[in-house]
Amino acid sequence: MSVYEATAEINAPIERVWLILSAVGSWPSWLPTISRVQPLDGSSIAIGARFLLRQPKLRPTVWTVTDLEPPRRFAWRAAMPGMELLADHALECIDASTTKASLRFELSGWLGRLLSVAYGGITRAYLAQEAQALKRVAEAMPR
Repeated sequence: MSVYEATAEINAPIERVWLILSAVGSWPSWLPTISRVQPLDGSSIAIGARFLLRQPKLRPTVWTVTDLEPPRRFAWRAAMPGMELLADHALECIDASTTKASLRFELSGWLGRLLSVAYGGITRAYLAQEAQALKRVAEAMPR
C-alpha cells in the first residue's frame, strides 16, 4: 500500500472550511486538480453517495462516500480491478479561528502498487495543491 498526505493550517473556523470542503460539486471552480465533478446520487455529500471525478492526467473515477462526520471529516473509496483507492479529508479545530486540514490518499492492490511508482509524483503534487487551494479559498471568504 502507498500512502500520501498533505496538510495545511488555515486561518478560518472549521465550519467555514467544512462548507467549502463538503461542497464537492463546486470543487472544479477552485481546485486546479479537479476538472469536473458529476454527482451520481444527488449533490449532497452523504454515506453511499457517489461522485464521478475527472482530473487532469488521470482516468475518470467514481468515488463512494464511506465515512462522514460533519464538520470534521469525510472519506471515500474507489475500486477498480487490481486496486483500491481511499481518500480521507479531515479537519481539526486548533482554535476558534484556525483549522488544520489533513488530506490522505491510499492506493492498494497489486495494480495499485505498480501505479504508485508511475503516479506517486503526481499524487503528491495534487495533494499539496489541494491543501493549499483549500487554505486560499477559506481564508479569502468574507468573515
